[in-house]
Amino acid sequence: MSSQSAQRSSFDRPPARLHQAELDVALRRLHDTARLLVGSTTHSDPRERQRLTRSVQRGEHAKPRWEWRPVAVDRSVWRTLVRARELAADSEASDLYLGRLEELEIELLLLESLGRSKQVRPMAARLFGTGGERLFAESEHTVLDAAHEILTHTPAGEEAKTIPAASSDGVNLHDLMLAYAKHVGLHIAVRVDAELIANAAVGERTVFIADRLFGAHEAQRLATHEVYGHLVSAFNGRAQALGIFAIGTAGSYADQEGVAIYLEELAGLLDSSRQRTLAGRLLATHAMHAGVSFGDAARALVSEHDFSAARAVTLCERAFRAGGVARDAVYLTSWLRVRRAVDGGETNLGELQLGKVSLRALPEVRRLAHDGRVTRPVYLSNLARSFGRTGPGTRSPTFPPSLATSLTRLDAT
Repeated sequence: MSSQSAQRSSFDRPPARLHQAELDVALRRLHDTARLLVGSTTHSDPRERQRLTRSVQRGEHAKPRWEWRPVAVDRSVWRTLVRARELAADSEASDLYLGRLEELEIELLLLESLGRSKQVRPMAARLFGTGGERLFAESEHTVLDAAHEILTHTPAGEEAKTIPAASSDGVNLHDLMLAYAKHVGLHIAVRVDAELIANAAVGERTVFIADRLFGAHEAQRLATHEVYGHLVSAFNGRAQALGIFAIGTAGSYADQEGVAIYLEELAGLLDSSRQRTLAGRLLATHAMHAGVSFGDAARALVSEHDFSAARAVTLCERAFRAGGVARDAVYLTSWLRVRRAVDGGETNLGELQLGKVSLRALPEVRRLAHDGRVTRPVYLSNLARSFGRTGPGTRSPTFPPSLATSLTRLDAT
């Protein structure tokens, strides 16, 4: 045996490579099935939203008429999960894979329980939290405390909604998303979705935007969040040799939201309205888990925190959907944790965007990087570079794209 062959890692041996490839195929199948959870809970009837808004405005008991039904998971998917765990136990990144497989099992169980609040809420709390958790391990303050602090000291107010989702001429969010992607070197698609609850969402290579008007700064913020945040991490993850970085490590859903919001902050786009929205989502989620009704939670946001009835309904809709699949507690929590970690020098945006990784996965990620199994990110937003949040070896290109500049000028008028 040659010295070169003797030095090959266990991963480089053909059987190990085959097992890793099988594991990544299994992980992808499980992930694709679990993603039905997103598609099954991000849409609603605009007419029902309007009815609920009118009820909240009149001080009536607003009880949603939604109907979310469980989605059956094929039995072969559960067999794939068993096989994936067997393969993961022998993977050089076993801790990362096994942690994510545990999350995927809960997501699949959630999918089969949609609409059944007694089953849905405990699983949602386990995956996404309730808002009652400690903000930092050494602190007595909870995320709920942080939300109340924001709402107490941040004034209400929203900018004028003047930017359409799409148009044949003039500034629009569709073209802005494409401009941001081009600036980073990503090839993406953008689609307008009339029934989307959120303002925007991302798929593997697609940004979905709601069919509504947006504020000028809001449009820039959404492009920063979805493209510079989520899609940069997703594209980098697919460039890694190990499939876990494209699917996401355990906890990556939350912390990647934190990364995207932190990028909003670096861009100067995390205004009072956005901060209040993050806090409002947290309050709605905490109320839902505490057993407060939809109507009471919405009215509290209006009477106690100066949200409009329409905004309160949307916030509660995201928390109470499908029996309580409330992912929104992670936004405020992870933004503050990512912000602290980066500003404190514990990590950097380059490390957090080499794929879909979480803060708690970083020790394993660093071990794999030391062994040559993880590479530096291929894509990184110039915004991150310009603020020196990427670690050594970066330069400062120009920012922002000209279309974003035109939006700023438009907002100034």
